Amino acid sequence: MDTIKRNVAYKIWIADLIKGNYFKGQEQFESGYVEIRNQKISRVNIVGSIVDKFTNENSLSFNLDDGSGVLRLRIWNEGTNAFSDVEVGDIVLVVGKVKEYNGFVYITPEIIKKIDNPLWLKVRKLELVKLYGEVQRVENNSASVYNNTSDDELTIGVVEEKVVNIQNSREAILELIEQLDFGDGADLEEVINKSKFTEARDLINNLLMNGEIFELHKGKLRVMS
Repeated sequence: MDTIKRNVAYKIWIADLIKGNYFKGQEQFESGYVEIRNQKISRVNIVGSIVDKFTNENSLSFNLDDGSGVLRLRIWNEGTNAFSDVEVGDIVLVVGKVKEYNGFVYITPEIIKKIDNPLWLKVRKLELVKLYGEVQRVENNSASVYNNTSDDELTIGVVEEKVVNIQNSREAILELIEQLDFGDGADLEEVINKSKFTEARDLINNLLMNGEIFELHKGKLRVMS
């Protein structure tokens, strides 16, 4: 099985994300993306200001403004603790995945790094102008969706996406076990390490319980034929 590579985080205008069309990934492990200038953008690197913050029991959200438009950042469950100190007025560098729900695009951040010097906003603007030219500010017509879509609805969308990802991960684990079985079973730890999945051990235990794989010897796995 080929190593799954992390997608490039593109420096991009928020306006381009708002105007772009979102496409769901068709292939196994293919992320959804916004197509901009013939590039499939699934991860982004944006510098902007936090202009709104919303918190509740299960989620944390921010509105990010880079001068060209405003886009929502959304974090769920245990991930909220990592970004709870980010406040309105902070200038931040955000790296995250582009997602879509109910017709609007948002970002699930991997990194939100505070920037002390506001000149970095100007530096990034100059970078983007050099790369793509000047851009007109775009008002996000989906702003009303942000406010009218409940966190429960958004959480359902995220859960549905995770179910698909888990199914893909299961299939990848099964394929990896078959590839690493040279007659004496695939080594459990090697399968876990090569899969790169944080939930690999749980997935393997689930496959064992469901009878889809078995232990040929202790720590040696084989797919049930």
